[in-house]
Amino acid sequence: MKMLIGLCALLTTSEACAQETTTYTYDALGRLVTSKTQDGPNHNTETTIAFDNAGNRTNYQVTGATGSPSNALKVVVVPLNGFTVIPIRNPWAAR
Repeated sequence: MKMLIGLCALLTTSEACAQETTTYTYDALGRLVTSKTQDGPNHNTETTIAFDNAGNRTNYQVTGATGSPSNALKVVVVPLNGFTVIPIRNPWAAR
């Protein structure tokens, strides 16, 4: 019960860190072809998706992203007993 009250207090007193607006564009078949994000942590990020005539995705390009993939947590997901997530430690990362 104390944990639930603490969680509620944490959730109700925290403010939003950032707000962003994402605009989505779809093709005639209802497939997502672009998304553009403004403001927030993903400001000026655009994703473009291309398909061939058979409907297979042929390209997925993200531009404008400023994140640092080298610091991202890398994981392996194994579909055993549901999904098992195994984090992969970067031996060259600063500690």
